[in-house]
Amino acid sequence: MRIPVAVFGMFVMFVVAVGVLFLGVLGFTPVNACTGTCYAPFMMATVGTVVIGLSATFATWFRALREPRAYFPWIGAALMVALYLVALSVAEQVL
Repeated sequence: MRIPVAVFGMFVMFVVAVGVLFLGVLGFTPVNACTGTCYAPFMMATVGTVVIGLSATFATWFRALREPRAYFPWIGAALMVALYLVALSVAEQVL
């Protein structure tokens, strides 16, 4: 039962990651010339999402092909949403 839950969780995490990346690039790309802190929300949304996705995928499947850790994709999806919300709050202060 763990394999279908893990595969479905990977699908959900992929959909969440695509949504966060799309909204992050669309919403946090600076339009004015800036340096430093105005890139923080953009980098959080793009780099953070990729790092969380790769980490959750690695934690789910590494050395666990018979019994994958099915909760890591769901944790990864929740962390991606939380990271996007944190990036929104940082963007309110910086941009």
